[in-house]
Amino acid sequence: RGPEGQLRRSGSGYEGSTSWKAALEDTTTRLLLGAIAVLLFAILVVMSILASKGCIKCEAPCPEDWLLYGRKCYFFSEEPRDWNTGRQYCHTHEATLAVIQSQKELEFMFKFTRREPWIGLRRVGDEFHWVNGDPFDPDTFTISGPGECVFVEPTRLVSTECLMTRPWVCSKMAYT
Repeated sequence: RGPEGQLRRSGSGYEGSTSWKAALEDTTTRLLLGAIAVLLFAILVVMSILASKGCIKCEAPCPEDWLLYGRKCYFFSEEPRDWNTGRQYCHTHEATLAVIQSQKELEFMFKFTRREPWIGLRRVGDEFHWVNGDPFDPDTFTISGPGECVFVEPTRLVSTECLMTRPWVCSKMAYT
């Protein structure tokens, strides 16, 4: 035995002990450390897979500067632009000009529209169509005005010329 009672390795085994016992302890320690390393690696792999699916890493349901309402995120612009520029902005942010699907959602829009923004509703011929392809039901919402593009006033929807400049509202589904 060496200093402090430790085993010292010699050329053919361990001094002060039976060589097979020391070799077995050395192999057991190595196997145990190897198993722990493999287990830790497996845990890291599983955690990274779960995080990529959103199970561990909790993301905000909406991007920064967007507002969550129901299952949608909304962006209320500050700067006035024409309807097409608003539509393009929303598209570059993987959204559309706001598509309003219920009276409750329209009431939410009324509460947050101080600057009368564009939404994703446009007249094509004699009928209005949502930008995402959903049908517009004229019995659900009434629209005032003779124009082509629709914006939200504090209590109603109004259509006007698309080249007018006003803020806009984008919407998209919240992250799940």
